[in-house]
Amino acid sequence: MDNLDDIGSGGEKQAHALRRILDHLARSENPLLSEMATAVQSGQLTLRQAATSPAYSAELTTPFQTFWNAYQKMTPEEREDLASSYLPPE
Repeated sequence: MDNLDDIGSGGEKQAHALRRILDHLARSENPLLSEMATAVQSGQLTLRQAATSPAYSAELTTPFQTFWNAYQKMTPEEREDLASSYLPPE
């Protein structure tokens, strides 16, 4: 999972958040998302490969759109709370 450290400009905090999200997806009831997250966690697949894979990207589109719609309706404080819930404690 070392490739997560290189994504975006968020550094270690963003990588930690991505790991938590992958942990959540690995326990998903959706077998395809669970498979994808487990493959990324084990290093068999990079996050970029997963996101651009037709099989996985199609499966991620609906949940991401649902999240994005809810996120856009959140107040700045709610967004901060959500982001904080995925970051390591300081």
